[in-house]
Amino acid sequence: MRTLRFLLQKEFKQIFRDPSILRLIFIMPVIQLLVLPWAADYEIKNIKLAVVDHDHSSYSRQLINKISSTGYFQLAGYEASYDQALQLVEKDKADLVMEIPQGFEKQLIREDKSGLFLAINAINGTKASLGGAYLQSIIRDFNRRSGWTGSSYPA
Repeated sequence: MRTLRFLLQKEFKQIFRDPSILRLIFIMPVIQLLVLPWAADYEIKNIKLAVVDHDHSSYSRQLINKISSTGYFQLAGYEASYDQALQLVEKDKADLVMEIPQGFEKQLIREDKSGLFLAINAINGTKASLGGAYLQSIIRDFNRRSGWTGSSYPA
């Protein structure tokens, strides 16, 4: 305990001996509080989305338009099969794959629910989790606005 007291005395003498150290002790945290909130932003934009639309209906086009008009997503590809979309993910040209099944609009109208398949590239964990959350939020909003009350999202 005595050694700790001597170390503290030595450090305080050093701080008060040099006035620039005293300024740094108070100014640096203030600068960090002012600058870091602007720099540390977890909002991610330009998430590349590959779409596989087996339905080609007006509802699926509305959903794709809603997703691409948000500003968070860029349409990386409009592929014919899941395997082709997965190749875009493997080549790092897409971060997410959304597959719309055949009969999507019919199921929505008849049963008030339908399924979508979302595949998320988890190499970049932050981008994957935020991109998936953004996409699910947009789909939920599409559900409310289109009158589609059911939800089935296999992932």
